[in-house]
Amino acid sequence: MPIPDLRFSKFLSYVLHPLIIPTLATAALLMRPDLYSIVLPLWLKLWYISVVFAFTWLIPAAAVFILLRVNAIYSIEMSHRGERTIPLLIASTSYMALVFFVRPTNIPPLFLYVVYSATFALLAGLLINMVYKISLHTLGWGAITATLVSISLRLGLPMLTLISVSILLSGLAGYARLKENAHNQTQVYMGYIAGVAIVMLIIFLV
Repeated sequence: MPIPDLRFSKFLSYVLHPLIIPTLATAALLMRPDLYSIVLPLWLKLWYISVVFAFTWLIPAAAVFILLRVNAIYSIEMSHRGERTIPLLIASTSYMALVFFVRPTNIPPLFLYVVYSATFALLAGLLINMVYKISLHTLGWGAITATLVSISLRLGLPMLTLISVSILLSGLAGYARLKENAHNQTQVYMGYIAGVAIVMLIIFLV
């Protein structure tokens, strides 16, 4: 029987999974109408968050379960670096499809910025994973933390609560991965640094 700490860390790993980050970030920003200049009707908010959830969580998660059924991967956790390549490639393709799907819409730019950041972070994770195993959990949380900081600075609006929560969840995600022995400290820190760095690169280019 697993000890409580391990059960808690596994719970955190699932709840704070990187695939759910775009949906959580989008939902949090949609609850802050002061961040965008136009009034979004409720149906549009629900439609957009459903689309984000489908492309960033539902499709990649379904792909993982299919790969598991056909024995293309050994477990949902994908502990081995080699197991991650195909799922990451599928997820990256789905994220890029989301970008092309939502770009023509009237969604405020800041929501597109979240999608861009998540997509580039995932592509970076795919490339880095080919040579070194990093924590995709901290990669994702590092990217969204840097994204929120960037949005706050660009719009000149205080987002201290959201940023603080993202930092706290980043720490919990890193703790969970270490507690489960899924990664060592270097892999956890490198994941976070890579997530922040890719968003900083986007800011520099844009």
